[in-house]
Amino acid sequence: MPTSVKSGTATRRILSDVYVWTGAILFAFAAGAACLAMSFDPTSRTFPLVVSIIMMIAGGGIFLQALSSHEHRPLPLHEFGTIGLAVIAIVLWGLGLAFGLGFLLSTIALMMAMLWLSGLRTPLRALVISSVIAAVAYGLFVMVLNVHLPSSFLSFIAPGL
Repeated sequence: MPTSVKSGTATRRILSDVYVWTGAILFAFAAGAACLAMSFDPTSRTFPLVVSIIMMIAGGGIFLQALSSHEHRPLPLHEFGTIGLAVIAIVLWGLGLAFGLGFLLSTIALMMAMLWLSGLRTPLRALVISSVIAAVAYGLFVMVLNVHLPSSFLSFIAPGL
């Protein structure tokens, strides 16, 4: 087999490896986060910058390990529909936060969508699990970390909703 055919096959194998893409995307997002962190004031910059650098190291490590590995893990092309639906759910969660649905209601809806995508098809069980996750996250952010979360247009019914 000619060398150009071997190198073309090797290139296709590398470009279709899930860990090559995972490492590259993680590194790129972390580099972007590091650039954003550099614009913060000096007291607020340290933590996001350290986390970004750790993520860059992890992404680079995953990428380099995938390049040096002889094991091929193909991209799960049949799962891109699920990934697309998850991305749509996250975007809708962000829009819900931005347009007044509030943290708890938006997060419960997001968690229910993610549980459905992961295979949990019982609506009542998904609602209970989603509500517990949202309540714990709300308690952690509001009571422990003292973070102000978006409130709902329905907060006159129940504060924090």
